[in-house]
Amino acid sequence: MITTYIAFAAAITLLIASPGPVVALVMSDSRRRWPGRTILGGVLSAQILLVTALVLIYLALDIDPAVLHAGQVLGGVYLAWLGYNALLDEDDGEMRIGERPNAYFWRALKVGLSNPKDILFFLAFLPSFILPVEPFFQQALTLLLIWGAIDLSILVCYSLLSRRVMASRFGRLALGHAPGYILIALGLLSCVSGLQRLFN
Repeated sequence: MITTYIAFAAAITLLIASPGPVVALVMSDSRRRWPGRTILGGVLSAQILLVTALVLIYLALDIDPAVLHAGQVLGGVYLAWLGYNALLDEDDGEMRIGERPNAYFWRALKVGLSNPKDILFFLAFLPSFILPVEPFFQQALTLLLIWGAIDLSILVCYSLLSRRVMASRFGRLALGHAPGYILIALGLLSCVSGLQRLFN
């Protein structure tokens, strides 16, 4: 069982470390402040999707992929819109999401949940790490804890790295543009992918 959990941890470390929309938000918010609420929203969104997938696996339910693909398109539009706003606000280094600090948490949560096709990925990915002979709920809780710890650690590392890069003039220029372009690119890719799956 320990070997299974180690393999799961190694696989998700590579998966989470690859830049995505939540990472882009963390990097963007790191330009002016510690992005604690952004990190928390991103971690919670992943946990919600993971729990949803685990419940579907436990109940052995089928979910209509068309619904998730439509959600993927809408999520892509939202990501592109966020990226566009980030580029507009690059001078002051902050996205215009309001003065309330909790707005950063809710924005990150929405970004994390804006790509519901991740549920399909989890449905394909998780069964390999669930042993039928072991108690399901104990395994599910362990997988959730491992994912949460690694997700939190990687996002904190990205934030610390971003703040260090901001110390140089080139770093400030790069981080002033990169998160916005990353969000726009991911949004457009999500839209195209979702539309292709919907109409194929």
